[in-house]
Amino acid sequence: MIISPKSISTLIIALSISILSCAQDIIKKATPIFKDGEAQIVEAFSDSDKWIRHDLWVETEFDTDGDGQPDRMHVAVTRPEQTETENLKLPIIYVTSPYFAGVAADLPGVMWDVNIELGDTAKERVHPEVTRRGQRPIISNSHLRKWVPRGYIVVHSSSPGTGLSDGAPTIGGKNESLAPKAVIDWLCGRVKGYTEREGKEEVKAYWSTGKVGMTGTSYNGTLPLAAATTGVKGLEAIIPIAPNTSYYHYYRSNGLVRSPGGYLVEDIDVLYDFVHSGKEVNRPYNNKTIRDTEMKNGMDRETGDYNEFWEGRDYLNQMDNMKAALLMSHGFNDWNVMPVHSYRIYKAAKEKGLPTQIYYHQNGHGGPPPTAMMNKWFTKYLHGIDNGVEKIENKAYIVRENDDPQEPTAYKDYPNPEASNVTFNLTAGGVMSGGLTLNPGSEKVETLSDDATISGSDLAKIAYSKNRLLYVTPK
Repeated sequence: MIISPKSISTLIIALSISILSCAQDIIKKATPIFKDGEAQIVEAFSDSDKWIRHDLWVETEFDTDGDGQPDRMHVAVTRPEQTETENLKLPIIYVTSPYFAGVAADLPGVMWDVNIELGDTAKERVHPEVTRRGQRPIISNSHLRKWVPRGYIVVHSSSPGTGLSDGAPTIGGKNESLAPKAVIDWLCGRVKGYTEREGKEEVKAYWSTGKVGMTGTSYNGTLPLAAATTGVKGLEAIIPIAPNTSYYHYYRSNGLVRSPGGYLVEDIDVLYDFVHSGKEVNRPYNNKTIRDTEMKNGMDRETGDYNEFWEGRDYLNQMDNMKAALLMSHGFNDWNVMPVHSYRIYKAAKEKGLPTQIYYHQNGHGGPPPTAMMNKWFTKYLHGIDNGVEKIENKAYIVRENDDPQEPTAYKDYPNPEASNVTFNLTAGGVMSGGLTLNPGSEKVETLSDDATISGSDLAKIAYSKNRLLYVTPK
């Protein structure tokens, strides 16, 4: 074959243009960037106007609204445009909640009336209806600006019986564990998703790497743990923040009915009404089946006993299959979900040999770990970057008094292995201010007259009261 000099020149120019075009394509492709073991903000992922947002419904393995069809969960996806234009696959940060579509108004009479004689039956309380809010395709905007620019896809879903999800809320029932499991299964290509609630057109998560992390606060922090107890493949790490890990411990205390958060007197069926924002036509069946039968028969306000109903809503009993790495967060002064909820799960996960860390701060309900801690956790388990987070010797991070929550003090574990028990003794004077001392105490009978109309916080502030006994340490 004979090629003229002119042809050679044309060929060289054509090849040069082709090579240059390929090089430019390579340069243009955006990928996650990591520094010091953390995912960095990538400019190409940061323009929210270019994010792709869409919703769908994922089919589950249960039917809790009685319509004879598997319940479908409403799911919303937010992802960088490069997952469409450049075939980029990214890991998922997933948040699920019963609150996204709104909650019931706090009307008079929605709580149980406690002003009854022992043994008497309480009068029926008011059952408020939730007015559903929100528009497709957006379920929530939470966590988007933190994680999408760092190279993650953020997924939200509404819990069973809330928002545009089918089913019934069960407040810790099995379907609330299986619902996020189904979403994770869809993200990993194992179950079907559909463009419409009753439609047949399928949606594939072709942009997913199959690596999922979950986080959330309060009820939204409980659900990552619920999902993890199923052992679902693909859920690599969870960061629960102030999670309720046992509905018995949340609503009961040694046989007494407890008022979490100070609501007198909230109970599990009150929370059911509070979140039941699902399809209106399904509500009568759900109310009759779940609230007025299962809950009414199981919650036992009369004795406060720990029974089969409460046992099934305690995630400590369901951890056999859990595989996900755990970073737990809680506030020492949380009087809604007490901090023991986090510790009991942290301790059990550590005993199972799972990667674990725990973060405690000095504030109340809520409060995530420092962004750097969360970033390193997700970077390790979702992007697979070997940043050594699982090898860190210190497992506990405590925000000491008056310190910056972003700068906790590191300890080998919680409780601190170097700590030891001490015995405090009482000294007389509780109607004013008795003492708690390491020295021998005083043997004296002191009495009080209980007055339920005065709150504990008010009694603690009074210099003198016959209605309480107060014993304090020196500052």
